[in-house]
Amino acid sequence: MPTIEINGAQLSIEVFGEDRPGRAPIVLIHGSTITGMRDWRHIAPLLALDTRVIVPDCRGHGHSTNPQGGYSFRQMADDVAALIRALGYERAHVIGHSNGGNVALVTLLEHPEVVQTAVLQAANAYVSQDLVEKEPGKFDPERVAREAPGWRDEMVALHSATHGADYWRELLQITVAEIISEPNFTPEQLAEVARPTLVIQGENDRVNAESYHGQFIAHAIPAAELWIPEGVGHNVHLEQPCAWVERVRDFLARRGDAANETLYRLRRARYADSRDSLFEVRAMENGQALTGQVLVEEQRQALQQALPEAETGSLKVLLTEATPWALVARPVSDLRRATSNHSERVSQVRFGEAVRILEESEGWARVQVIHDGYLGWLHSAALQRVSASEAAAYQADCQTLVVGGLAPLVAAAEEEDVIGHLPFGVRVPVVERKGHFAAVRQPNGSCVWLRANALLPLEERPVSQTEGIPWALALVRRFIGTPYLWGGRTPWGYDCSGLSQTFWSVLDVTLPRDADQQFRGGAAVEGAPQPGDLLFFGRAGCPATFTTQRVTHVAIALDAEHYLHSNGITWSTAINSLNPDAPDFSPSLLKALLGIKRYR
Repeated sequence: MPTIEINGAQLSIEVFGEDRPGRAPIVLIHGSTITGMRDWRHIAPLLALDTRVIVPDCRGHGHSTNPQGGYSFRQMADDVAALIRALGYERAHVIGHSNGGNVALVTLLEHPEVVQTAVLQAANAYVSQDLVEKEPGKFDPERVAREAPGWRDEMVALHSATHGADYWRELLQITVAEIISEPNFTPEQLAEVARPTLVIQGENDRVNAESYHGQFIAHAIPAAELWIPEGVGHNVHLEQPCAWVERVRDFLARRGDAANETLYRLRRARYADSRDSLFEVRAMENGQALTGQVLVEEQRQALQQALPEAETGSLKVLLTEATPWALVARPVSDLRRATSNHSERVSQVRFGEAVRILEESEGWARVQVIHDGYLGWLHSAALQRVSASEAAAYQADCQTLVVGGLAPLVAAAEEEDVIGHLPFGVRVPVVERKGHFAAVRQPNGSCVWLRANALLPLEERPVSQTEGIPWALALVRRFIGTPYLWGGRTPWGYDCSGLSQTFWSVLDVTLPRDADQQFRGGAAVEGAPQPGDLLFFGRAGCPATFTTQRVTHVAIALDAEHYLHSNGITWSTAINSLNPDAPDFSPSLLKALLGIKRYR
């Protein structure tokens, strides 16, 4: 194992992968009482597939000497900075675990000039009281000899050749002395960090999770990312190595150089919501060229302003005057996150709704839904291509509302063989009436028939909301018992926001697609809700745990106490009550109530 003199100590290092000119290497910093290869032996070769990886033993560990003695995060951070320079690099991606995470954090704050990015796993920015109380007993040499002989034997095997057979006792003592003393960074100091930072903390990390150390760091460092994998403890990289490598490599690809960091921050600031914004751009050739695609021309111009030296010739703008129009030609079609029937259903489009076809791939079309701006993929066969003027003319002719739940379709008036159904809430162009039947013109120009009593001309709707809200509530109450369907917008299955969006659409009020988007509109209601108000549920923000408010559910008020909602608790559309004495009261939902909004 080669060594290099750094700040008066001989540091032992392992190097993996080829050196890539112009590309920063990765430096992996190990946790307490072990060595670089003991901590990173499974990870280093995987990261080295396309990047040089350097794995040092910190001073006083393994074969690295420690002439001054002691154990200091600051001294080790000085060593990391000096090592990067001594190896001929301007900067490196500094990744640390546990105490190595603390070393990486100190390096990030005190030597930012050598840090390209930082990944801080199981680190703490300050000494919490639980560390002062627990760690001295845990690191007591007598306890370790008595209760954890395996740990003692590991330390002897790793360190005795260079430091002596009893060195493990000294290592424990100098390590814990630092753990209960340092680091002590304030939120104001962390707020000065300008380098891209990923914070990792296992959900069940018994050292860090209880005091929210990861959340504290990620909350304080601007634009830091936080990953808390579920069911994992202190050693995320060892417990879930494949997921860890995938997450870290993705982070480095997105934010590993100045140009891509600029793209990340631009997207975060202006185009973060992928439901209605598309910003898939990467910087290539050391930031000299941009590749990928954006939704609108304004985004391309913003990119040119952010990276004026970058070539944007290969950048695609998907929504232009030339982008094709289409009408939905099926009663309902799923809108997917990706081009697979197994991909998440993010929403649905319904008969006659207009979309723009942004791109196509093997029978799938990526579309923007006109009425709510939602983006997703659906089967191309569900669409009837039309011109912009044809789409506008068709929708202008849609002056009749389907008020039946699932209105049966037949090929001709008076026929009995059902050939399909139109769902509640869609608007259609009626071109002929014959007896009890009405003919509806489809987007392709042909006609289908359905019973006229399933339809209501828009001009016959109640004029005022005083009359209209009770009328619309009576219509949607019919769907009690309808299955809950993630992304659903029809009586075949609703999700919570699909139901609330449909309810208000029959009153000619257009709401965004999802509950959190709907929560941003409307007027806040103090006191008891009125019929038609929307109740929003989720997680309240908590400064103590560095969590922010998150809206996850919406319901429609029926009166001051009762609300109708499609929910994943009963997996159906159901009524619940705000009254604790009512049999349908849900204490968990009342606890999660974040606010009430009124739309008029």
